[in-house]
Amino acid sequence: MHALLPRAGGFAALAAPVIMWTEFFTHALTRQGYDLLTRPFSDLATRGTPNASEFAVGFFLIPGILTVVVGLGLWFSTREGQAWRLGSILIIAAGVFLFATGVFQQDPGSYLAGLLHGTMSQTCFAIASVAPLVLFFGSMRHNHLGAPRRLWLAAGLAALAIEGIGLAIRPLATYPDGLFQRPFSIVLTIWFVATGAWLIRLASREPVPTTG
Repeated sequence: MHALLPRAGGFAALAAPVIMWTEFFTHALTRQGYDLLTRPFSDLATRGTPNASEFAVGFFLIPGILTVVVGLGLWFSTREGQAWRLGSILIIAAGVFLFATGVFQQDPGSYLAGLLHGTMSQTCFAIASVAPLVLFFGSMRHNHLGAPRRLWLAAGLAALAIEGIGLAIRPLATYPDGLFQRPFSIVLTIWFVATGAWLIRLASREPVPTTG
């Protein structure tokens, strides 16, 4: 079973962004008045709006499960140190909170629903901004991995910078959440695709490393 998880994690990493972007464009382009650049993703999952539950499933729930599989694939892909394991756990946690974001949908009639949704979403973003850098540092000691370290580093720094800038200017200025979410999601898409391709390539080698 452990030998299959890196390969499964690789395919999950490729599938998750494809499903999310497909869901986004499919629903956003058919939602009257929705701005592709500035409106938050969550507006498409707000209870009482057209196809909100379908969007929540396709954009949050399924990709959340796939992200957990990615984290498990990373955990079992190679024998690495504590930083690598921590990075894998962070990816799993990001998947859990992405899933929870879809479970706790926004509801115009409930303050608590909005609070829970926002908390799950922001926690997911915060974890996802740190995880790529932790994995980068966790892979530095082992040249045999052939991991796309430079891309991991660039994606990690970019995600952390976007998250940090968003948090820093929020008390000072009002801006549409979509302006923050779009570049952040694009950066993570690049990371997922690179990581997925690497996991599949790594899993194709014999024997597939496990944690023993």
